[in-house]
Amino acid sequence: MANPSRSTSRWGRPPEGARACLPHWTALALLAALLPLPAAAQADPAPRQVPEDQQARAEAPRTLAILYFENHTGAARYDPLGKGLAEMLITDLSSISRLRVVERARLQELEDEVAFSRSAHADEATALAAGRFLSAAYVVTGAMTSDGLDLRVDSRLLRTETGEVLSTSTARGAQDRFFELQEQVADGLLAGLEMVLSEEEAALLAAEREANRIDDAETALAFSQALDLYDRGEYVDALERLAWVSRRAPASRIVSVTTTRVQEDAAEAAVDEGRDRINNLIRGLFRRRGGGD
Repeated sequence: MANPSRSTSRWGRPPEGARACLPHWTALALLAALLPLPAAAQADPAPRQVPEDQQARAEAPRTLAILYFENHTGAARYDPLGKGLAEMLITDLSSISRLRVVERARLQELEDEVAFSRSAHADEATALAAGRFLSAAYVVTGAMTSDGLDLRVDSRLLRTETGEVLSTSTARGAQDRFFELQEQVADGLLAGLEMVLSEEEAALLAAEREANRIDDAETALAFSQALDLYDRGEYVDALERLAWVSRRAPASRIVSVTTTRVQEDAAEAAVDEGRDRINNLIRGLFRRRGGGD
């Protein structure tokens, strides 16, 4: 998703002949402007202090791609968790208008179309290639480890154009406090981008986090498994997993939104499957008639 920074002037050129039709009072004003000014007026004005919120709004959005985190815990069951963590971070950080975070669907397209293996996400060259493919100025890659009780997430922030590692960060947390671990990872990325949030941005991010809250790693893992099943087109199994997650995190918006999306795609797939069956039946009838049956 290409989101290059662009700046266009708000002011157009004056139409041809505009100077020739200036009214008399405008000509006088121009003449007055040529007269010498008092010393105090000639002094350079003091620099105007721009409020923090206005500075934030004026800053060009930065495009960020968050790749799936690798599973280095030694337990294969945690393989999907890196996908779920990426989705949660994408959803939360998208609340910051100064960031344009690449949607997870784009990353999944990358995996599906060019066989971008998840084991390659930690490789810098591959991560940078993914960032360029996704037209992202910055790319995040990382891995999860565990000592059996706590989870640890190591992440790196890379500048796509130069390959420079802008920052590395480590987040640790108990498995039953996964939400706090997720917050640490996001805060580490914002620090690497040197983004100081305004009060308004911090409030929006906090509200987004709370709306999508999943507290423990086991529930987050089930949500991640549902995403993985959905990506493979296994809609029924994905919905079963999401139903379990909904009971554990009934107020989480990310769970309800994902459930709706899976239901819609499952219904569409069912219609397509039914249409294909009817078309195959019709073609079979025509073939039999053509054969003299």
